[in-house]
Order: sequence, then C-alpha cells, then structure tokens
Amino acid sequence: MSGRYVLTSNCLTSGTMNLTLTLRNYLQGRDNVTFRDEDGDSYETQVNWARGRIEGLGAYYDKRRLSANEIIALHFEGEEIGLEALTPTAKPAKPRRGPPQPEPAHPEPAKVEKVEKPQKRVKVTPYPREVLFPQIPQSSEAPAFAADLEVLGLSRESAGLPWTFRAALGRRAFTLALARFGEMEAKELLAFRQSGRVQYAAIVAGESSRSEALSEIASVRPSGLGQVGLAYVSPEALGRLVKLQGAFPIGALDIEKLLREGRLDLESIASLESEISGVLGERGAFSAVLTLLCELSSQQIFLLADLMPTAREMNLEADHLQGVLETLSSPPFLLLKRLSPGEFLMRQTVSRALSDWTEYARVMERRLEGMRL
Repeated sequence: MSGRYVLTSNCLTSGTMNLTLTLRNYLQGRDNVTFRDEDGDSYETQVNWARGRIEGLGAYYDKRRLSANEIIALHFEGEEIGLEALTPTAKPAKPRRGPPQPEPAHPEPAKVEKVEKPQKRVKVTPYPREVLFPQIPQSSEAPAFAADLEVLGLSRESAGLPWTFRAALGRRAFTLALARFGEMEAKELLAFRQSGRVQYAAIVAGESSRSEALSEIASVRPSGLGQVGLAYVSPEALGRLVKLQGAFPIGALDIEKLLREGRLDLESIASLESEISGVLGERGAFSAVLTLLCELSSQQIFLLADLMPTAREMNLEADHLQGVLETLSSPPFLLLKRLSPGEFLMRQTVSRALSDWTEYARVMERRLEGMRL
C-alpha cells in the first residue's frame, strides 16, 4: 500500500505532516510511528490526534532540502512508513549530524604567520520563489491527460495547479479544474470550485487508485442540497474516449454529462459506449440497405416486400428497412422516389449515386475552404 503527500510551507517550518485520510486509516489510534527514508535512516515521530498531524519529521525535510509543493511518496510497510522524496531534480542529502568530537584538553597554540588575504565576495542565494510564496501555483510541465482532453475539445488555460480547462460550446461554455491524486489537498480543490472560478473540479487518479481517490472525495463532500462537490476522473477513461472518437464524434458535452454525475471512469463510460455502439449499428443497417439496392437497375420499380427475404438474412427488420428507404428518398441522397406506401422507384444505380455523393462532398469542401480564406 502506498500514498502521496504534498508538502506545505507550514509542514516545513513545523516539521510536521497532516493526518490525511490514508494516514488516519493506517495509524488507527497509534500515538507513535517510525518513518524510514531512502537511505535507511529512521525517524521516531509522535501522532498528535488533537491537532491532526504527525510531529518530528523536520530532520528528514532538512536532510532532503525539500520545498513547499514537493511530493513525498509514502510506503506503508508493516509497522513502519517508508519515505521517498519525489523531487523534480535530484537533491543531494545533507549528512546527518553526529555527536560533537571532544576537543583536546590543552591544545598548543600553533604558530601562524600573518598572510594578507584577498577581499572575499559573498554571493547571497535568495530563497526559491515557491518557498517564499507557496500559495502561488508553480508552472510545470502539462500532465499527460491534458493531451486527451484537448483532443476531446477542451483547451488548457493554466500552466500549473490546479490545471484548468475550458470547453467552448457555442452559446455556452464550462470550465474544469483538475489535480492529480496527491498533488493538491482535496479540500483546497473543493474550495477552488466553490469560489466560482470553475464550474467543475475533479481529482485525477488511475483505476487502481479509484477507491482511495473516491474515499478522499467523500471525506470533503459538502452536506446539503445544491452543494457542489468534487468528481473523479481516470486517465484510462479519457484514453478510451479518445479511441472511441476515432469511430464516432465525442466532445466536451459528453464530458460534462459525466462530470455532473461525479465520475468519469471506465465503469461510468460503459453506457456511453453502449449508446455509440447502437448508433454505429444504425450506420451498419444503412450500409446493408445500400448493398441490397445494388442488385437493382436504374429506373426500376420495386416493393418493400421484394427486399425482405434478403434483408432478414442480414438481420434487418421491416421497420429498419422502411426507415432507410425513406431516408434515401430525401435530400441530399435522392437515390429513390417514393411512389406509394411500400413502393419505390430506383432513380439511378447505387454506384452512380455514390459517385454523385462524393462529388457533392468535394464541392462543399472547396466552398468551405474558400469561405475560410
């Protein structure tokens, strides 16, 4: 079992770690816990349940030279908790101070010749901006899920936490704030949404961490009707939607529907996949009817009943067949002419009609390109 913890400036100054939901469940009323870092050094800490934090980690923070907003991986190993600093760039650890060496009882003064030293120049290194101003989100590389959201019709608007996206839907739009699990406290992300700066906010976590992420979301869910909360988004679900978009147009409106329901994961998009499968099935029925009509010649009159024996072999029912024939009798197709209920005229062959439809599409494409110039 493992988790992540995002450091704050208060953690660094006080040498503490707030009791997250994961830590509370693991400790279960214990008053002391041992942490062990990457080098095998151990830290005996005290659990302050009254103040909701673990005390005694200042030596580790100082050793790793950690800053605010950096992430620590927590590995729950038996009675101990492993510490692993996930710093963007490797920082050499400070050596732990040992006991002071005793000085000689009567050191003899050494004869030192006076040598004139050149004037020293002292270079002052200022504190990093993220230490002085931890409340300001820091710019960093965009997360991997940003590319999938952009394919699905959302544009990224921020360069740091929380990651904000905007979907323009013509007469209206919506905004979304995201943070990966462990990057940002859930209560801070919820406050960001409740401030009115975005319409939706969600925690992004892999399917393997779904239950833990949902528990974190539930721990900050506001009570009362009309209160807004956080949603859960999995990168696997976003990747699946991108693949589905290759077969059928999926956009930001589909994303918003799932966000309203509070979950965008593999389980929640199953209904959308079923809906798309049904639409693609109707497209398949349209193609099957064109295949049936390929046997007919130009200017031939036929009845719906004439096609039914072969249509049943293709799993086409009479109402589906009737609907496609009516569509082919209307613009822009005009392949058929409806003479009476159930009776049609084949205006031209299917191959000729397909050629005309292709030319129509090319003309429209050239016209639209001219309008964009």
